[in-house]
Amino acid sequence: MKQLMTLIGLSVIAVVAIDKHPMSTDFGRMFGDLPAYTAPSDELLHSLAESMRDPNLPINDNPAGVSSGFTYVGQFLDHDLTLNTTPLGEATIDVDGMLNNRIPKLDLDSMYGGGRQGNPELYDAVGHFKFEQPNGFDDLQRTGSGQAVLVEGRNDENLVIAQIHIAMQKLHNHFLDTGVSFTEAQQLTRWHWQWVVVHDFLPEIVGQETVDRYLSYNGAGKPRVHRENYFPGNPNRPMMPVEFSMAAYRFGHSMVRLAYVMPAGSITKTQVFNAATNDLHGGRPIPANLRIDFHNFFDFPGDPVAPGRNTSRKIDALLSASLFFLPIGSVVPPDPPAVTSLAERNLLRGKRAGLPSYQAVARAMGIVPLTNEELGLTDPGYAGEAPLWFGLLKESEVVENGVRLGPVGGRITAEVILTLIDVDRDSYFSAPRAWVPVEGADFRITDLLRLAGAV
Repeated sequence: MKQLMTLIGLSVIAVVAIDKHPMSTDFGRMFGDLPAYTAPSDELLHSLAESMRDPNLPINDNPAGVSSGFTYVGQFLDHDLTLNTTPLGEATIDVDGMLNNRIPKLDLDSMYGGGRQGNPELYDAVGHFKFEQPNGFDDLQRTGSGQAVLVEGRNDENLVIAQIHIAMQKLHNHFLDTGVSFTEAQQLTRWHWQWVVVHDFLPEIVGQETVDRYLSYNGAGKPRVHRENYFPGNPNRPMMPVEFSMAAYRFGHSMVRLAYVMPAGSITKTQVFNAATNDLHGGRPIPANLRIDFHNFFDFPGDPVAPGRNTSRKIDALLSASLFFLPIGSVVPPDPPAVTSLAERNLLRGKRAGLPSYQAVARAMGIVPLTNEELGLTDPGYAGEAPLWFGLLKESEVVENGVRLGPVGGRITAEVILTLIDVDRDSYFSAPRAWVPVEGADFRITDLLRLAGAV
């Protein structure tokens, strides 16, 4: 406990005129001087979305064998940073008025909510997260109607993200059991989460060289972040750039497999979503046969490769059939227009929000972009440019063979995430002196899961 206490002590194109460096706004733009890319018609975007449906024959595995668990670590991170509830039909090019219903920091507000005072239903008398055990193991609390007792309901969308959420709750409970206070356990949980994002997740997704472009260390080992294009304004409520939230960070949709092996000792695969609903949909107690074995989702050092270990899909311009059409109600709001194609939703939302083209963003970053011919877009309706989200996925496919994000997508993703940690006065970057996890600098997601008692 003494060690923990010491660590805590470290304690056609339309131009949109938008302020490039807003002082206080929920959503904004990294590249406010760039014109909105509105050339392709909605019908053309519909056709593009249809071309993004992966037949899953053969399975399009990541060539580097990146573990599927990182797909859902990325989803958990997304749910910790941003929540825009604006219906697709009401999306507008004026993003300044859009509300972010999450605190854009890696502070796990999606899990902690208002803490013991603000969300007492989450905790027991001493501050442990409470669980139920309807099938003999720890599960989320649920109301009589089956709704999960959560701050962030999206963490019950599927059974993988739900069980990652549970693992993070268990990590908090572990630290609390060492004798520290609720606040200290909360800080330790946040800092270990941030460390994993910086030292494990980002290197897998963008490559270590891209991380190193933005993150360096002073002589005392303290992190410092170099900023190029993202200036978040108010550090208490950083501006969330739409180029990140509506394009670059939606790369994870491409990583989702058709199906996953879940329980220990099994090789049976279960689809994420399907019409029969014998899938991984959330909104229910975790069935015993779908209890996650994290050895199937991450490469644990020293362990033989689990026979059912799930590799992520490539990051490319294809989406698996299991995710291509989303279920209305549980994922897609029933409000019209009920566009169930995930690819079409992303493309339309990007257009409605006035995102710049992929090529315009690349040029603004000093990167030579791929041409539309290289991206496979031949229709003159694109006016020689490409939607940002599609372009970033295709860039990964062409430049990196889908192993990781390409230069434009990787840099946007790394700079935004690292900057959000950097401006947070309560992050481990802001500790008075260099901080490392309780088990040392080699701490990774597998160590977090083990420490939490989730494996």
